[in-house]
Amino acid sequence: MRGHRTASGVPRIADAWPVGACLGIVLLAMPATASAQTSTLLLPAATTSRDAYDRGHNVSVAERPKPEYDPLGIRLGSFIVNPQLNMSVAYTNNVFNDNNTRRRDVYSSVEPYAGISSDWSVHQVRLTGAGDLRRYASESVRNQNAWYIDLSGRADVSSALTVTVNGEIDRSYETPFSGDVVANLRVPSRYLRKFSGVRAVYDVGKSRVIGTLDRSAYTFDAVGFADGSARDQRYRDRVTDAGTATYELGFSPSLSVYGRAEIDQNQYSTLAFGQPNRDSSGYRAIVGTNFDFAGVARGTLAIGYSYRNFRASNLYRNASGLSFEGRGDWFPSELTTVSVLAQRRLIDVDLAGAGTTWDNRARVTVDHELLYNMIVTVGAEVGKREYPERAASTSLYRAEISARYQSTRWFGLSADVGYGSTNPSTTTLGNPFDELRGRVSVRIRR
Repeated sequence: MRGHRTASGVPRIADAWPVGACLGIVLLAMPATASAQTSTLLLPAATTSRDAYDRGHNVSVAERPKPEYDPLGIRLGSFIVNPQLNMSVAYTNNVFNDNNTRRRDVYSSVEPYAGISSDWSVHQVRLTGAGDLRRYASESVRNQNAWYIDLSGRADVSSALTVTVNGEIDRSYETPFSGDVVANLRVPSRYLRKFSGVRAVYDVGKSRVIGTLDRSAYTFDAVGFADGSARDQRYRDRVTDAGTATYELGFSPSLSVYGRAEIDQNQYSTLAFGQPNRDSSGYRAIVGTNFDFAGVARGTLAIGYSYRNFRASNLYRNASGLSFEGRGDWFPSELTTVSVLAQRRLIDVDLAGAGTTWDNRARVTVDHELLYNMIVTVGAEVGKREYPERAASTSLYRAEISARYQSTRWFGLSADVGYGSTNPSTTTLGNPFDELRGRVSVRIRR
């Protein structure tokens, strides 16, 4: 689950790239899966359970292999290298995400990607890296250099036990559609994230036990606002330690139930506006079911209880309540997949005067195989972030239509058109805005 990335370590690119010749193209298409996460226009992945519900009884439209068009990669001994380059031209009618200072702009982006993985009969090592380098024609303050590097290794200890170790570093840019950042920023909010984690899975008989431990460190850069003011974001810098334990019991090859316990701890390094740190601990217990019925549907449904405790509880209100998450795919035909996601989660935030938010959202996405080598996707999402301490909320709405055409193994075209809007109940959460975006891309891969 990500969003992509940039840094001073990336070679500098001209402040504005040629873009005018591509603006007349009608847009329609889905971003390459290997590209950096900022490549998603308006529908980034929402938070869901980490535990997969796919039991191999169904294959979605996007997952279905196409031997004539799938990349072969480059073999280097016992390793396979998969390079890809995505080049795009895009348009936005609200580059600053602020209706009070609405401006149109176009930008170009280059998204390199490379992955190398072992091709061993047991165990696996994988290294991936990607970038999303954007240059705006007029508003160069919105330029982005996003990137990530991920290294993972899986040890198949036995037929029942696997252990995976993962490390990642990335430069990411926040979006007002999914983060706790206000909308009317002149300079986009960016941060550096360092992640390390270990995951163990023990699978025997009808039982499966999963345990995870991870640490994430966040370092935020300063931001500028449309009115010319600026804000140091060091008060958002933090380290998060988290762990989960899951037990799953299968009743049949198509159905199981599970229970999971989660715990995390946030430690902030700087005072927030002169107030005590928002250091806190979070706990969540959930029970749910995974299902995968051949030719019909697959998914996961879970309900739980969340609690977050702040050390400075006299300033930040402890929060608790019911949470739920659900995700499923319905297969009305071999050519169409309908995906649904819904969630309500208690999330730690780092806004002044607020410690938590309830993130509520629902999404529907339809993938249709219009041609054997072309998939059209239509998606829509509604959401609401509630801030109990402020008695405030932000509503959001998004929709997107896209298409992806694979001409050969190595060459493809894609494009998308998306619309989104946010409506905060108070200006302390930013100004209301809506945005229309469109993009057309060329993809080269091996």
